[in-house]
Amino acid sequence: MPPTSDSVASSRQALPWIVLALVAVLAISGFFWTQRKVEALQAMAATHQDFDAQEVKQALTTLQQTVQEVQSNQQKVSEQVDGLRRKLASEGGERKLLSDQLGALSARVDGLASANANSSITTAPQAPKNNNRNARDGAR
Repeated sequence: MPPTSDSVASSRQALPWIVLALVAVLAISGFFWTQRKVEALQAMAATHQDFDAQEVKQALTTLQQTVQEVQSNQQKVSEQVDGLRRKLASEGGERKLLSDQLGALSARVDGLASANANSSITTAPQAPKNNNRNARDGAR
């Protein structure tokens, strides 16, 4: 049986309501679906941010430890350098004392050498005179 004009008219009037209901259901389901996706993304981002914050805290802790180690090593090196400077200064004083003593000894040796040379010069001419006297005495 062919549809009657009343049934066609009533189905035409119901069609916009059915389409509207279908659009409303799709819109609501799309809204809930996007809300769930947004919540999931926010949870992932929060977890990622927490993870990044933990990484940053660990990196800062490691960096602080490294800085403390460097400062400690720098202090040790500074103490070693100060010790070397003190040792070098004391050795410099010892070297100065030894140099002064060596200079004094050198002056004494020079004095003794010149005295020895003077005595050799004065005794050398007398020895031939004595030898000449001895030779003269022996000839007589």
